[in-house]
Amino acid sequence: MHSHDVVVVGGGVIGCSVAFALSRMGASVVVVERDRVGAHASRAAAGMLAPITESPDEGAGFQLGLESLDLFPSLIAEIRELSGIDPRYLESGLLRVGEADEVEPLRARAARLEAHGCRWLDGQEVREREPRLAPAIEGGLWSPREGHVDGFLLTRAYAGAAARRGARFQLGTTVSGLLWDKKRVCGVRTSAGEIAAADVVLCQGAWTGLAEEWGPLHLPIQPVKGQMISLEAPQPELPCVIWGAGTYLVPRDDSLRVGATVEHAGFDVRTTAAGIAALLAGATRVMPSLADCTFREAWAGLRPGTPDDLPLIGPLPGVSGLTLAAGHYRRGVLLSPLTGLAVADWILSGKLPAGLAACDPARFQKSG
Repeated sequence: MHSHDVVVVGGGVIGCSVAFALSRMGASVVVVERDRVGAHASRAAAGMLAPITESPDEGAGFQLGLESLDLFPSLIAEIRELSGIDPRYLESGLLRVGEADEVEPLRARAARLEAHGCRWLDGQEVREREPRLAPAIEGGLWSPREGHVDGFLLTRAYAGAAARRGARFQLGTTVSGLLWDKKRVCGVRTSAGEIAAADVVLCQGAWTGLAEEWGPLHLPIQPVKGQMISLEAPQPELPCVIWGAGTYLVPRDDSLRVGATVEHAGFDVRTTAAGIAALLAGATRVMPSLADCTFREAWAGLRPGTPDDLPLIGPLPGVSGLTLAAGHYRRGVLLSPLTGLAVADWILSGKLPAGLAACDPARFQKSG
């Protein structure tokens, strides 16, 4: 039976970020993944880094997102050098546009977020940034600090950097249970045999809730389906991320990603005519000329949702040796730097940042 300091279950963006942070601090780490690195939600994600404009208020999700966003420039430089993989991080800015009935809420929000660099742009000013916007667009909230990254390449870069620091990846291996010593988790049972470890971190994204079958665990994480489409990039390419009419447009090399639906459909990852139609309708409502773009592909991913849309980061009450890093919903890519560092600090020093109190798994634990 192999033995490591930490077993990380799941090789998505969160699992690979955790593995990198732990190995960087000297821990012996093995990542166990049933498929390939970044095979699911991390590959499907648009890669928006938008804690300011995406958060519904300035609560915990907003604050954690800002803190994690600030980590990206130095993190990207480090993992790019170690892995040789460029995650294509770009601080492009984000323009959230609105029609007549959206102007006042967006204008008020821009004023409220002025300290974060946001400002209101009127109809003429938004068209100076993007002349192809629909005539019905009357203005927008401009957020210069936000941007985007390729979530799949980011995941691979985390994995490559972790491997350079000594982490081991066991791919194509299914975890079927936990190893227990009374109330302490001491490893995992896999399709390739048992792996002993001082600590286990669960990072299986939308599938984390299924681990309730492995012991006395309460893991309120459910899959939330998101369909996306890709169009051939219009010329000239969009200068920034644009969000409006319930869709976001993310420029990516020679393509334009359009997302995303929000569907509670279990583990169904089919793309549907209705989903694709809704995305095309939203995109062309914001920018009518996109109707002439070549349609490239459609896909769907499963976000890990929680009852309050905040992740579960930290230990489970009453269970030693087990840490959660799951339930990030739409913020997995964005929160990956912060999550990796927080989990590594917890496992190696027994401390969690005070700002992560809202993500404590204890908030959902059943009494009695």
